[in-house]
Amino acid sequence: MSGMILKKKTLLVLASTFPRWLNDTEPRFVYDLCQGLKKEFNIIVLTSHSSGSKIYEEMNGLTVYRYQYAPAYLETLVYNGGITNNLKHNKFKYLLLPTFFISQLFSIVKILRKYPIFIIHAHWLIPQGFLALIAMKFFKKPLKLLCTSHGGDLFGLNDPMSTKIKKWVLKKSDTITVVSSAMMQKAVELDPDIKNKLSVIPMGSNLNDIFKPNPKIHREKNLLLFSGRLVEKKGVNTLINALAKVRKQYPDTILAIIGDGPEKESLYLLSKKLDISHSIQFTGRLSHSELSLWYAKATLSVFPFQQAKNGDIEGLGLVMIEALGCGCPVIAGDVPAIHDIIKHNKTGLIVEQKNSHLLATNIIQLLLSPEKRQYLAENGRKYVCNHFGWKTSTQQYIKILNQL
Repeated sequence: MSGMILKKKTLLVLASTFPRWLNDTEPRFVYDLCQGLKKEFNIIVLTSHSSGSKIYEEMNGLTVYRYQYAPAYLETLVYNGGITNNLKHNKFKYLLLPTFFISQLFSIVKILRKYPIFIIHAHWLIPQGFLALIAMKFFKKPLKLLCTSHGGDLFGLNDPMSTKIKKWVLKKSDTITVVSSAMMQKAVELDPDIKNKLSVIPMGSNLNDIFKPNPKIHREKNLLLFSGRLVEKKGVNTLINALAKVRKQYPDTILAIIGDGPEKESLYLLSKKLDISHSIQFTGRLSHSELSLWYAKATLSVFPFQQAKNGDIEGLGLVMIEALGCGCPVIAGDVPAIHDIIKHNKTGLIVEQKNSHLLATNIIQLLLSPEKRQYLAENGRKYVCNHFGWKTSTQQYIKILNQL
């Protein structure tokens, strides 16, 4: 790697969520962005270790380090739902936080000492942005910080201490990016002085090779699809309640729930209570290539996003971009961030959040109208291809990093 460092500048990327291995089913948007950035920079990624992952590896041109914060079988804080939701469903996981923070901080310092890094790209204000700023205080050399918020860190974590930390990270970061217009408004509310260093750059999707229409697959008649983490802000409970209403008119309707998370058991129990468990298929997490096949055969995708009780809310909704990329029409819950993607009655339908009756009504209307589904699917794919491909996002990040 020493020869490469002489040719390209080295960028340290900090992230909580990152593939644990190749073809992992965990969210991979940080990995995909890094793949685009590696043409301009040497990329070193620091992320958390998990059972089955390597402490160090070269992953498709990326140098990846994973810090250990507990015995491998106890490293369950990050994945399968995310930190906030894992803490919510298991209070004992709070015991992991001190070693999680300390191990990450020591690892940042160690990497900064080993490599000629001048820019840190921290994904999420807390903990990565916060710990990056602390680590930078150990060095006299000029270090720049680009911090990207993805939603949960900005909309959630609203206790006084976390709010104070978020404001400090926003103030001290050299540049800040958020993934939707709604997040930009929220960030400015926290600190109006950051406007000049704040940009909206959404994460992208592979709309050319993976999430694209598949003419070889026939779209099924009454197949509904949800994809995402099974956590409160995704609103899957509202979708299951809506399904019970839809099946009264379309008894052959099936719902595929793709993903996993701490609410899986409660969602299954809800389906049993409503006597529709036989109409729901919990597939678990799938790879992108597997997911694209489901988008290709689903009648429509439903993402009933909602604001969680702790204030957490969707930051963008990449799953909607993936679905539309595959030509699958979308119905989404009305939270602020989705308006960057869904234009009501043009690129999809927007339904009041937490309203299962209205959601069922809209699902039935689309099931009744193949022409409307086709219109939304074609408009939706055209729109996301113009605005949410990885090429566009990567070029914007390269420009910002070069300016730093």
